Amino acid sequence: MKTVRIDDLPAVKIMDRQGLFQKDIFDAKNGAKQFSFHLSIMEDGGHGSLHSHPHSEHVLLVVSGSLRVCNGTESHELEEGMAILILPGEMHEIINTRKGVTQYYVIYAPQR
Repeated sequence: MKTVRIDDLPAVKIMDRQGLFQKDIFDAKNGAKQFSFHLSIMEDGGHGSLHSHPHSEHVLLVVSGSLRVCNGTESHELEEGMAILILPGEMHEIINTRKGVTQYYVIYAPQR
């Protein structure tokens, strides 16, 4: 078994996303074999770009703030306590719709 204290993990800037930082909780670097688990921190005005993960299911769970997840044809507003499943190959873009920071957990299975 392995434990981590999330507050002790570094928040690393994701270079190809606007205002997005990530704390790697469990992934291949620290013992996970079948999945990866991260805390994402998106600043006010933060957003990604339209992209997909060809081999991984992808779950987002909002823990504070709100997000819009869209793919060009549909859009979902996620508030605290809401989650979304994004299937392998499904295009998506993530936008912080809150005035302030939004935090959300991300799970990929298998790891991307």
